Amino acid sequence: MAIGMPGVGSGLDLATIIDQLMVIKRRPLDQVQQQQQTVETQLSAYGRISSAITSLRLALSPLRYPTAFGASTVSSSSDTVATATAATGAVVSSYNLVVTDLAQSHKLASARYADSDTALGTGTITLSAAGQTDLTITVDSGNNTLAGLRDAINDAAGNWGVSASLINEGGGTRLILQAEDTGEESEITVAFDDADGTDADNQGLSRLFYVDAGDATAAEEITPAQDASGTIDGFSFTSASNNVTGVVDNLTITLKAAGSTTLAVSRDNEEIKADLQDIVDKYNALREVIAAERSDSLSTDTSLGFIENTVSDVLNGAAGGTFGYLADIGITRDRYGVMSIDSSVLDSVLENSRDDVIDLFTDETTGIAHRLYDHLTALIDTDGLILTRQDSLNVRKDDLELSEIRLEEIIDTYEERLVRQFARLDQVVASFEGISSYLENQLSSNN
Repeated sequence: MAIGMPGVGSGLDLATIIDQLMVIKRRPLDQVQQQQQTVETQLSAYGRISSAITSLRLALSPLRYPTAFGASTVSSSSDTVATATAATGAVVSSYNLVVTDLAQSHKLASARYADSDTALGTGTITLSAAGQTDLTITVDSGNNTLAGLRDAINDAAGNWGVSASLINEGGGTRLILQAEDTGEESEITVAFDDADGTDADNQGLSRLFYVDAGDATAAEEITPAQDASGTIDGFSFTSASNNVTGVVDNLTITLKAAGSTTLAVSRDNEEIKADLQDIVDKYNALREVIAAERSDSLSTDTSLGFIENTVSDVLNGAAGGTFGYLADIGITRDRYGVMSIDSSVLDSVLENSRDDVIDLFTDETTGIAHRLYDHLTALIDTDGLILTRQDSLNVRKDDLELSEIRLEEIIDTYEERLVRQFARLDQVVASFEGISSYLENQLSSNN
């Protein structure tokens, strides 16, 4: 902190002298700041270790329960007829499916009018379907055209699931109504309260959906409301939707066309193999993080050894079932601790001893997934090793920050004092030099 310009009068390089003295004075502060950097680095290291532990813990979490091993896949001999997906609990089996009819939504075409702006008449139109609240639209001079009625239906707050659109055909325009849902119960019923006093004739508003088989311009049904139907293993079924549920436990069948196909349910070993590989990868990642931090900022921290040893103890502990160890299902660690999977062994046990594999992971007392998950949870819990070490480092960090503030205040005060002292010294030296010059001049004049 410069207060003056010491050295101007004396000619001495006082700024350099002060800087050199300040370097010595700052050494304790430099040490504190170096310690701060070390603590920050160690906190970051524990953050990375905590993250790796959390990743492994999350990968283990679903494997504590048998449902994680229950995934199934379904194949169809004719994907164009039907496909299916299996939920947990689906039984390995095959089913002969015959699709007779697909579910379809109800679709109506109104009478043909000259164009979308032709006046329709006035009154009310009510659209109904089973289990739905009636939708009643008031038709007046503001909306009594095909375009106006289309918008009124689509924008109605109480629309229960019917859409309106326009089709321009040769000779005119029609209003098209279509139920959003498929199935017989979604059949659209149209009723009028016609301002002309007659609610079911081909005049006024009621002409809109008046059916006359002999009149090509009259309203007509485009597609009837229809349930899907067919048989599974010879047993009949119907469904309002082409996504059929509840016919076969834990299967959702998607119907695509009339025809026949065979649906085969099998265990999806690929999904559980992927889950196990994820655990292996996360375990190896944790090892790599610990090794990296041990060679860096946590080289003297014994907590790393504790984490490694206790995790290894859990993995080495025997489960109580037919398979007692991960090695029994092809998951092993080499002499460096790197974990890997022997796919041929794992495929074999999943195919032939699936229940025993499930017990190895899911037994609530001895299951490896349960025990390791609980241990990792304890490590990162509020009173666990990781947070305890982080809390200790944060306390150290706070102490060092206070020390830094105090030392900076001491150093600033010291620098101010040095500048003042050397400024006075500069003045004294300058005055001595002035006296010396005067005496020299006097002596010279006497000679």
